[in-house]
Amino acid sequence: MIVAIEGIDGAGKNTLTMALVAALAAAGRRVGTLAFPRYSVAPLGPAARAMLTGDPALAPVAASARASALLFALDRANARPELDAAAAGDGVVLVDRYVASNAAYGAARLPAEERAGFRDWVAAIELGDLALPRPDLQVLLRVPVQVARARALSRAAADSGRGVDRFEADEALQARVALEYDELARSGWAAPWLTVDRAETAGASAPGADAMAASVEAAVEKVLRDLL
Repeated sequence: MIVAIEGIDGAGKNTLTMALVAALAAAGRRVGTLAFPRYSVAPLGPAARAMLTGDPALAPVAASARASALLFALDRANARPELDAAAAGDGVVLVDRYVASNAAYGAARLPAEERAGFRDWVAAIELGDLALPRPDLQVLLRVPVQVARARALSRAAADSGRGVDRFEADEALQARVALEYDELARSGWAAPWLTVDRAETAGASAPGADAMAASVEAAVEKVLRDLL
């Protein structure tokens, strides 16, 4: 079973993924993880990282929503053995960003009238031509754009080896991506969706770090109800 964890940069996808790993293991399920792009896996992962961090040699790729989407798609295609095994097995593989991330980020970079066609194109390329397995569930982790942006900037500041990439740095892009994700979930794009709104699951009375912990716990409970 493939469960894709989706959301804008700084939404808390890795935090939710690790919490779900622990919860699923405690429930007796076999569980694994994947994350895309696979920045450390040559040749496409390092190229994706270089593109996102402004390598001039990859500027033409970065300038085109479709060219950069193909780079991300081919990185996933190189992981077909792991993905096919996950789709066929009885365990759960949690994937931090999957096909929907390509649809959301690419469409958000295009004029409004081109976005629906782009989403269809991504599905045709990744799920059709490249024959990537469809996810069994797509979890949209929703969080206010300003909150997510602050988390992404804080994360980059805490890690000297990881700067803010060109997508993370563009607040207007992140806001459009959030709307694209909402549309993908609303329309049931590619596979079933479960939306977890962290602003709602935190609860009105839980401040600061307590709010974060409360929202993660509530999100885990909501996802587990769909999986177990």
